[in-house]
Amino acid sequence: MAERAQRPDPHVVVVRDVLVRYLDAWTATVLRSQRGGTYVECGGFAADAFRVFGEFADRLEDHHLEAVLVGQAVPAAPPANLGVRSVAGLGDVEVTGPMLAHLAGVEAWPPGFLRGKAHEVVLTAATAADHRERLRAAGLGCAVVVELVAEDGSAPVLVFATADAKHLATFKNELWAVDEFAGIRYRDPRDAEGVLVDISLTPQLLPLRRALLAEVARRGSRTVAELQRFTLLETIYRAEDTTGALNAAVTAGELAREPEKGRLTARTVLSR
Repeated sequence: MAERAQRPDPHVVVVRDVLVRYLDAWTATVLRSQRGGTYVECGGFAADAFRVFGEFADRLEDHHLEAVLVGQAVPAAPPANLGVRSVAGLGDVEVTGPMLAHLAGVEAWPPGFLRGKAHEVVLTAATAADHRERLRAAGLGCAVVVELVAEDGSAPVLVFATADAKHLATFKNELWAVDEFAGIRYRDPRDAEGVLVDISLTPQLLPLRRALLAEVARRGSRTVAELQRFTLLETIYRAEDTTGALNAAVTAGELAREPEKGRLTARTVLSR
């Protein structure tokens, strides 16, 4: 009897899906600019990245797009007009202009590697550690850190960091749009209750609700717009999830609002 095919690692499935989805959006963006862009792959997703780039084959001839593979050979048949090179280590990567780097299991990077203009990183690591702080120190002030919790309890982290809040919003849209049947649930390492959240376009909002209540308690009062930005920058949720969490808190009497009537708008003020 033939051996049953080994089930793919669900963590890898989710990371690949998120990365491919965001890479598609990133490539479309850089190809609208004359600066072009560079994708740095330090992991096992070069072939997946090439498939994404191949979807833009009609635009590659007139734009500069390069893939740099770290410590790995170039897969067969890269897309035409895609610049491809292989280097031994991250210290050999020299990039000018926009860059998206996928770093798998990389706990450190050369000084200045992520300090260029329009540099972004997707990082996978064993634990949450202090990635957010180190990336912000490198100039990537918009970041999300999410634990990918499998059925066996294993929970490596996926990190994305950029200097552009709009790009963070795009990444989070892709984060919540991946295959919800992969056997992975998300957990915010900052959530004291450690709640596991199913992947869904309409996720459970209780962890976000608690985080927003704590933020209002710290600040005294916050507008909806301020709380939306807090959600984007400090939680695993999307800015648009904020309104649903706030409506639930107001209905439960956990927050007061001004004005008292009507729908929540960006200028509505919430207080404890």
